[in-house]
Amino acid sequence: MKILQLLLFCIVFQSASAQLNKSQFSEIDKIVKKLYSEGKLHGGILIAEGENIIYENAFGMADRNLEIPNSTKTRFIINSMGKMFTAILTLQLVEDDSIKLDDPISKHLPWFKHPKANEITVHQLLSHRSGLKGYFDEQIEGRLPFFISQREVLDKMAQLDLNFEPGKGYDYSNTGYLLLGEIIMKYRNADYYDVQRTRIFEPLGMTNTYNSTSIYGPGAPVYYLSDGNPATPFPHSNYRGDGGSKSTLKDLHKFMLAIGSDKLLKTESWDLMFTEYSFPDEATRPFGAHFFPYGYGCGFFELPYNNEEKAIAIGHAGAGYGSSDLMIKFKDKDRIIILWNNEYLNPMPMELFEELSKL
Repeated sequence: MKILQLLLFCIVFQSASAQLNKSQFSEIDKIVKKLYSEGKLHGGILIAEGENIIYENAFGMADRNLEIPNSTKTRFIINSMGKMFTAILTLQLVEDDSIKLDDPISKHLPWFKHPKANEITVHQLLSHRSGLKGYFDEQIEGRLPFFISQREVLDKMAQLDLNFEPGKGYDYSNTGYLLLGEIIMKYRNADYYDVQRTRIFEPLGMTNTYNSTSIYGPGAPVYYLSDGNPATPFPHSNYRGDGGSKSTLKDLHKFMLAIGSDKLLKTESWDLMFTEYSFPDEATRPFGAHFFPYGYGCGFFELPYNNEEKAIAIGHAGAGYGSSDLMIKFKDKDRIIILWNNEYLNPMPMELFEELSKL
């Protein structure tokens, strides 16, 4: 009995000691300030253990000309982190029996005339296994205009060959998430951003999360390119489905607290979302998201957690025009980390996780 009690005590102690606490603010502050001084962070960061926010701070300038500093209340563009929202909204449609995961997209979007539309499934869009080329890659390479509507983008993408046969590989595709956005808008009979608001943001009290045409807006920072010049706002509304909303550290903390809960999805749906479907050795090209397994709208990151121990964190990174960000929650643990930059930097600074694991 005494041995059993001792083992239980050790397990509880180890679990408790792995958690960060507010008394460690100054130690965490040194870690984060060092990252900022080394040019590895330029924006805001929040570290929490469940509901308890252990550390929240911001660094660098929101506007260099006006000398306005970044703030913990700054509203920043979330980029591809919004794919988690799209996956949740899609799984809500599955729960409603509006769609099925093995449905071909031709069943729901008959206007999308790709020759393989009868073979590409909703599951493959969610897990980046469709083979569809990424529209943003085409834009960067100059083969697709930047300033055209979402439907025009998808019509153009329907004319391109797949990178591989549906289900036979792993290639991160923003095109696939635009198609999911179209499915969501069709069955909710509303604009994608209105669906986000009513089905995710309002239920969770995310009052500072919104969409706007420009990458700038109330309380938002200027985004800076690698040459130091500010990024030029796009003249059209954001595309629907692959990211693009603006949020704050505390709002995204509310969201990360809700993942896995019945506030957004049933347990069975979370199990589907948090299953690994796509793996690095299947990737067809080197790309940040391809370095980790992927589920539905989320990646699985093996990261330092407690000294030599590593743990799986679930979440998503994002990158855009002069910006990058990350939100993760360690699986079966309480730790949540959210960060953003208003200049493009690696959204996953490994030094941060390594140093936090030592505390």
